[in-house]
Parts: sequence; structure tokens; C-alpha cells
Amino acid sequence: MDTDPETRKLAAFMLGKQGYTVLEARNRADAIAVFDRLAGEIDLLLLEAKGRGRQLAEELKQKHPYVPVLFLSYESARRADSGIEPGLPSLTKPFTMREIAGKVREVLDARVKKAMTAGGAFLS
Repeated sequence: MDTDPETRKLAAFMLGKQGYTVLEARNRADAIAVFDRLAGEIDLLLLEAKGRGRQLAEELKQKHPYVPVLFLSYESARRADSGIEPGLPSLTKPFTMREIAGKVREVLDARVKKAMTAGGAFLS
């Protein structure tokens, strides 16, 4: 979920072109409804870094802690005002199709690697 509808639609379009199934949420209520209905089938949350995006990530991860989050921000994650804690996956806006696809793949691959090194099974 991104607070800017144009960014949200662009990200969904770009990821759809890369073969990903994207479930868009226009607001917090939509995001919670989609997540509650499909939590076991969601592989990644793509959320705005500032304000309510981080709050929403925390709330959804309480329900399903293994879903990774990729935060979007206009500021680089290296900047203190980005709203992103160091070490969390992030992508600076504006981004290209190659950048968002690469970052999403990186986060999903890290999730699989983490599950495998923990000795657990991973099904998606």
C-alpha cells in the first residue's frame, strides 16, 4: 500500500509485467481485509515507509510474522528521515521496473534462504 495512488498503480503494473500477482490496497482498511482473507498466500508486503505504512506493517506482522516487508520512500534508507530502520529492505522512489523487480526478487530470495538455513520447510 502506498499513499500515492499513482505510485501504487505504477508499482502494481511493473510487478504484474514481471509475472507477479499483485493485490492492491487503496488504504489501511483494504490492506487489512485483503491480508486477513489471504494472509497465508501473501509472499511480500510493499508499504510506504513513513507514517501509517510502518504501523500497518507491525500490525500485519503480528498476525503473520513471516511475511517480509519492502518499504518505499522518497528518501534513501541511509537518511535518518527516511522512516526506515537500518537493515530493513527498502526502495527509494522514483524507481524503474528493473529496480523494483530486482528488489522484490532479493527480498523473496532472502526469505527462502532464511527458511532453509533455519532448517524449516518453505512452501509458497
